[in-house]
Amino acid sequence: MEEFIEKMAAHVGIDKATAEKIFSFLKDHKEDALKALESSALKDKLPGGLGDKLGSLF
Repeated sequence: MEEFIEKMAAHVGIDKATAEKIFSFLKDHKEDALKALESSALKDKLPGGLGDKLGSLF
């Protein structure tokens, strides 16, 4: 989980605290987040298998 937060912060260009807040929000709303990823086919477009990692984190 920590590795994902660090990757998100570095890739998106945000600080770690903001990345942690985003992760917490996504975790609290995981069903909606996963539905949005799957319905938009964004999950398959994320680099480095990030979409699969998102699914496994929740």
